Amino acid sequence: KVRRMQEFGLNKDAISNTLGVAVDETLEKDEDNEVMEKFKEVTAESGFGMYVEEDIDLETVESHTTVERDDDTGDPVRTQMVYVDEHTCIGCTNCAMIAQSTFFMESTNGRARVFDQWGDDDETIQIAIETCPVDCIHYVPYNELIRLEVERREQNINFKARLVNQSDNGRGGYGGGSTYTAPQKISGNMGSRCNNCPSRGCKNCPMYGVGQNPNF
Repeated sequence: KVRRMQEFGLNKDAISNTLGVAVDETLEKDEDNEVMEKFKEVTAESGFGMYVEEDIDLETVESHTTVERDDDTGDPVRTQMVYVDEHTCIGCTNCAMIAQSTFFMESTNGRARVFDQWGDDDETIQIAIETCPVDCIHYVPYNELIRLEVERREQNINFKARLVNQSDNGRGGYGGGSTYTAPQKISGNMGSRCNNCPSRGCKNCPMYGVGQNPNF
């Protein structure tokens, strides 16, 4: 995982904090592989690796409308979806940098957002979740995803409270001219969470139904 995260461009501190291991700074760059280093530079500028349908507007698309469905039943192929708590997000860009075909940074508040459910492979998305410094990325069922994305349409975040407790509770902005929306009720927030959950594999992790953590 260390090498994979280095390839995503994360620095040694981010990797060390996420995995709880010491990282040799010299491993972050492969001096002998000029082709690979040049490739990293070019892709960092071009956004290579991010796949988006040409007609998709990232700022307006709601991921629940584009989920893959079973041809026979019409039900979503996957029961578990990914959602970012934008009130808690601090805009670090880690997830959008790692899982570029799933997350992007929306422009209004500078928060991460899912535009395509499972646009990347499972391991890449898990790494993106584990690198979040504030644990704001949740697994939610499809019906909850619909509710959360519909509620988000009226969302008004107090961006000045980004690094403090996000308890907006509808307080107005300067001069009382605007009203901030309260944080959303997300099932993953209903119980206590350990750092970089759900990578530790707890059986009763609130990110999953009881006993349903696939890592357990």
